[in-house]
Amino acid sequence: MTDEGLGRLPRISRRREHAGTTAEPAEAAALLPPVIEAARLLRTAPVMAAAEELALRLRVRHPGDAAWAPLSAREFEVARLIAGGLTNREIAAELSIAPKTVSAHVEHILARLGAARRAEIAAWVAALDDRA
Repeated sequence: MTDEGLGRLPRISRRREHAGTTAEPAEAAALLPPVIEAARLLRTAPVMAAAEELALRLRVRHPGDAAWAPLSAREFEVARLIAGGLTNREIAAELSIAPKTVSAHVEHILARLGAARRAEIAAWVAALDDRA
């Protein structure tokens, strides 16, 4: 654990306070790993809880979550449902979102996986399940 990440927190905070804005999400996400590591080492539950909450809000993945990278958590949910043979309309009903939103997720999944068809998404999910 280096002090670099923790040392940058006050500097970024002061700079943003002076500008009247909060830190950018990318800056906050970059600072989270050393903060989480320090909180674990120091066993500070409140800091750990706040860091974990921020990680969820920023959609930052933890090392254990790497199995479904490069997808977001929601895209991974959609990919699993595609692998289950559901249509966009069925996925929308299952997740309580609009079919158009599902369509956007499917397009993002295809692009991130470098796939051209839903069958390739299903094969990718099956390969993940085989490794688990």
